[in-house]
Amino acid sequence: MEPFSSGALALGPGWAAFSDLHSWLRYATIFLLATTSGALLGYHPVYRGRPMRVEDLELRKTLLVYSAVGALIAIVCATTPSMAFVIFGIGGLLRFRTDVGLSKHTGHAIIASLIGLCWGLGLELVGVFATAYFWVMIYVQERSPLQELVVGGLALPEMGAAADAYRQAIGRAGGRVTAHDKNFKKQQMTFVFVMSDKRGLEPVVRAVEEIPEALRGTPHFPE
Repeated sequence: MEPFSSGALALGPGWAAFSDLHSWLRYATIFLLATTSGALLGYHPVYRGRPMRVEDLELRKTLLVYSAVGALIAIVCATTPSMAFVIFGIGGLLRFRTDVGLSKHTGHAIIASLIGLCWGLGLELVGVFATAYFWVMIYVQERSPLQELVVGGLALPEMGAAADAYRQAIGRAGGRVTAHDKNFKKQQMTFVFVMSDKRGLEPVVRAVEEIPEALRGTPHFPE
């Protein structure tokens, strides 16, 4: 068996790329444009004014993650085209054979795999840049997890006043409502919100208990 040699696999420029300002600017432009494209899709005007659920808001995060993942895949495959088959296999393994939860979590796992490939393929600059870029992206997306509050058992004439009361309660507890939906047929309202700190839902629960009984209905926080 012939010994392994670097000539058997196309490698990147290695550590020398760190001194190349053009490479820094190129990768920054690629990732920023890819993320911008994902944001344009996730915040499409057609969704404006429509009721938004937690799943809809999480989809926006997923589109941002996967648009940047696609850019990273392109960079890796441009250096070593044969890696396209490896990446395809990794993606399928993570999505269908690994329990990583939501689609965006699969994206995070793929990111980690791609960054590892960068280090092994002589793309150290890409590995460092991608690590920093996705670290910031994940921090911005996940520092304030989305919470959902479903309120049922409301009388139709009271739904408007109840909605205002719940918005004020969430605000007093340090939360910010990002989406609100009223279902008059089910006499139910749904609030999607984020907390400004890491105290959890306890402040919201206490604030909801202070809402007058006539407007409180039956609040429920889905798992």
